Amino acid sequence: MSNTNREILPLVLNIFVTLLNDSMGYIHACSLRWSLQREGKLDFNSNLRLLTASRHSRPNSAVPNAIYLIGIILAYGSTSLIFLSLNPELARLLGKDYDHSDTQAVHANTVALITFGIGFLLQAVITSWTLLQTDIPTWSSNPLDVARACTVDEHDGQRVEPRIGRCMMSAHLAMKDARSCRPRRRQRPMITAHSHVKWILSLLWLLPLLSGSWGGAAYGYLLKGHRNSVFGRSWSLLPVFTGKTDSNCSTGQCTDGTSVINLNWSAKGAAGTVGGVFMITAIQSIVTLSLHCAELLVNLSRDEKVFRELIGPRGTNGHYNSILAAFTSWQTIVLFALKAIVHWIFGLAINLQFQIGVNMHPPQIFYFAGISLVTAIFGLSLSLQRPRGYLPASYGHIQTIADVVDDWADSGCMFWGEKDPGSVDKPGYTGTSTRRLKQPDENKLYGGLEGCRGAAPRVTVTPVSTPDMHYPLSASSGSPPPMYFSGGAPSPPPPYGYAASGQGRGQQQVNSYAQWAAYQPQNRPSYNSLNSAYSGYSGYSGQSTQPFLSDYRRM
Repeated sequence: MSNTNREILPLVLNIFVTLLNDSMGYIHACSLRWSLQREGKLDFNSNLRLLTASRHSRPNSAVPNAIYLIGIILAYGSTSLIFLSLNPELARLLGKDYDHSDTQAVHANTVALITFGIGFLLQAVITSWTLLQTDIPTWSSNPLDVARACTVDEHDGQRVEPRIGRCMMSAHLAMKDARSCRPRRRQRPMITAHSHVKWILSLLWLLPLLSGSWGGAAYGYLLKGHRNSVFGRSWSLLPVFTGKTDSNCSTGQCTDGTSVINLNWSAKGAAGTVGGVFMITAIQSIVTLSLHCAELLVNLSRDEKVFRELIGPRGTNGHYNSILAAFTSWQTIVLFALKAIVHWIFGLAINLQFQIGVNMHPPQIFYFAGISLVTAIFGLSLSLQRPRGYLPASYGHIQTIADVVDDWADSGCMFWGEKDPGSVDKPGYTGTSTRRLKQPDENKLYGGLEGCRGAAPRVTVTPVSTPDMHYPLSASSGSPPPMYFSGGAPSPPPPYGYAASGQGRGQQQVNSYAQWAAYQPQNRPSYNSLNSAYSGYSGYSGQSTQPFLSDYRRM
């Protein structure tokens, strides 16, 4: 096998490894999603699956996640070390003894093959475990399909209740009280919507900085002219070794090929081979972890793209083939290519040669720094992208989607837009429908408690026993004492209520009768509104949310 083909072969293997890792990762991600949902911790449709643990699902707990991550690291780290060959020109330049009859052979590195197999075995075991132990309501990765399963479909998880008055509030305002908002032409970016995005970007940008420092240190070592290094003048992408030396050299030894630094200890028998494999794999683990975290940025961007099709010319439908959608998503395709190329170039920068040991090539280290910089810029561009259109941004945030989508279509496409233009003293209302809707007016207010539409629930109110007393919020539930309803308007209404908009907010005196009177029964086309008067457990980080009727508790 020629040197060129030998260097291209790991690229083919990296593509195969990436495809297989992503396939098993899809199963693992779906399992984690529904494990978190059953615990009431599913905030976003997409999660950092190996850095997010479930408390009650053993396959998705911290230890199996760590084992799964080790499996990915072993699989990627071993790929460039499986096939080894002997380059006689490089051996002569480094003064290494070699078997002249073995210069054309390609050797299989048994140590790398074992670690490669162990890596995939660990992933397969954890993936199979999650598949057997987790009930998956839907395998779809579509955020609309997942949100529907969390709000409408019956299953054994924590149900997400739509919250009234938040039709124009994005994921950035998920923890704020319901209020009227004006539509925005451009939405805020994901970097301000998800708490993990900033430190993922820090990790991505750390990679080119570290690799650039690594390349600079390697060149400094070359210029000192150490005996186990060769200063080369070639900057070709694939390492080249012609064996020709240049006497006009300020360092110890110069060549027209690629610069190389050899680690002597790594060539001494089986122990050196094992040490070389694990050293390279350990260094590559930083690369693997960074690219794994970059998956979240791509998934959040793709979730938002799917969600924004609600205002597209053809609308959107939650029922589609998730695999086909992944292969047609430019974000997913770019990340897939970057994963394979980054790991491949890392294998060119530091590799293992038969009978020679571990070699570092400074030009390829800088190429690795360059492709890492491209990956960091790609992640930054996704994080800072501001979606166009008046539809509030969700980035796959389940509670936000449940608040915005008020009419789920069993078949056909859904569209989002204005359902009620409102009036001078009353905000309008937006929602979804199976027919195309007019886009809201950016000069008007939409949403808020005073702008709600819907059929009023039948209630009978038992007044608070002491009208002048302000009951403190319960330390255990964060809600006022229970009251019962049936019938029409409250009679008599309790004069004071409580704003249970979160823990630690204290007491707030509210005129409950005026608030109840503002609740107008006018044709909101969603049956979900009947269940939205109180959403005491929204599924958003386990926090209690503000009820529409702040004085009452639905039993």
